[in-house]
Amino acid sequence: MRLLLDENVPINLKKILSRAGFDVGHVLYEKKCKGKSDIEILEYALKNKMSIVSFDSDFCSLRKREHYGIIKVDSRLKNKEEALLELLKMYKTEDMKEKYFQIDREKAFLEIKKYARKRHFFKQYQKIPIP
Repeated sequence: MRLLLDENVPINLKKILSRAGFDVGHVLYEKKCKGKSDIEILEYALKNKMSIVSFDSDFCSLRKREHYGIIKVDSRLKNKEEALLELLKMYKTEDMKEKYFQIDREKAFLEIKKYARKRHFFKQYQKIPIP
């Protein structure tokens, strides 16, 4: 699986994921991503079939666009590296397409349904067990 880490993700996470067998790039070190907008980064990741990992919510608003997976990790988690690795081991690249994951409070959630009723917008999430 190919991953693209957002600029807010520490570089040591790149090393951890690489050692675990993932093909990992970092926005700060990818020539075509450095200094680009989030939309341009999302397009680069799509073109290269990369899932985006971020510690902030910048890419959350772009999840309606075509993508190969967006994973938002809460940076305050103590075991964020382990939780992310556990989640990534559960999916293949083709399974990540159009999926949005959120790892919060040591649990992971997959957005499975979005719907609107009159003026209210609802999201439904599936809880994913992470040991």
